[in-house]
Amino acid sequence: MVTAPQRIAFGESRVLIVDDSRFNREILSRFMHWVGIGGVDFATNGQEGLERLAARHYDLVVLDIDMPVMDGLAMCRQIRANPAWADLPVLMQTSSRSDPAGVKCFEAGASDILAKPINPGECMARVRLHLEKQFFFRNLSDFHRRLQSDLKLARNMQLSLIPDQRVIASVATRHGLAIEGRFEPSDELGGDFWTLFDLDENRLGIMAADFSGHGISAAINTFRFHTLIERIPPHGYEPAAWLTMLNRPLKDLLPVGQFATCFYGIIDRRSGTLRYAAAGAPSPLLYDQGKSTLLDASGLMLGVSNNPLLTADEVPFPIGASLLVYSDAVTEALDRNGHLLGEEGLLRLVEETFTGGEKRLTRLLAAFDTVVQRPLADDLTAICISRL
Repeated sequence: MVTAPQRIAFGESRVLIVDDSRFNREILSRFMHWVGIGGVDFATNGQEGLERLAARHYDLVVLDIDMPVMDGLAMCRQIRANPAWADLPVLMQTSSRSDPAGVKCFEAGASDILAKPINPGECMARVRLHLEKQFFFRNLSDFHRRLQSDLKLARNMQLSLIPDQRVIASVATRHGLAIEGRFEPSDELGGDFWTLFDLDENRLGIMAADFSGHGISAAINTFRFHTLIERIPPHGYEPAAWLTMLNRPLKDLLPVGQFATCFYGIIDRRSGTLRYAAAGAPSPLLYDQGKSTLLDASGLMLGVSNNPLLTADEVPFPIGASLLVYSDAVTEALDRNGHLLGEEGLLRLVEETFTGGEKRLTRLLAAFDTVVQRPLADDLTAICISRL
């Protein structure tokens, strides 16, 4: 079914006519009423016209080019210089004597011109056209403002899914860790998600997921994923078993062609190990005693198959070691020469910035920003966890 386009209610419109000729004002007023315009006001020169505009709202201005005190060109320039009136339609009356081609009118900012002697049909058609354009422009602007407000609300909701600094500090103290996290959506909304799980006094879980695409659809998938995690918490499960459990309902929820890369690891300070499972995620980086190792995080992405082939492993995670988990926006960033940073570039940055104990992620991302092009093409997530 095709919906008829919405039409402007001319009876609710108000027009200001600026002309020093009483005869012209009366003729133009008659044309406005024939159009169905509900409110028509008058001014006799540009200065008076500006005072009228400042006093009340108008939907359109019709002004003459030749007037005393302040002519139409000067008034039109004043209108365009005011941001509040920048989009106000201005129809300027001109004659072949005052402005043969209407060039001066358009240079002053006129929306359209009415050639003298004014043709009634042409005048009414142009008035209707510009009022309708203004009506639809305002509707579009209102929609844009509402959309921006909704996106801001959704962004705040998405950020609320990620651990805040208070939670991070509490968990870090409890487990004897230093934890830093960074999340930067490439759009208003993003498809990345990360969180922590305080499993018990010795074990901390960390998850990072990246849904295909970015923007609104990817953000919706992060909300879906968070709901699944609340329904199926990780307590009591090994990493691979838990990701497999999450995958089954996730596959039914995701539209065809959409998926998520995912890393979930458990840091056990009693055994000094990191046990993890991964589904097509970027290779996490383990840094220990000046040596960097990329962990195998390959496997089939979540949401693709009912029986995902996950990568699972257990590696030492001693005191002094750091785990860097990141999204592919890091390695797929372009350097100043237009080349991918890649894993080799990331390893170089880690070796340059991870010496010393504190703020390793902060130093890494500061160095990252000096070598890559901004803005990034994808959402960026980076988490660094160090054992103290």
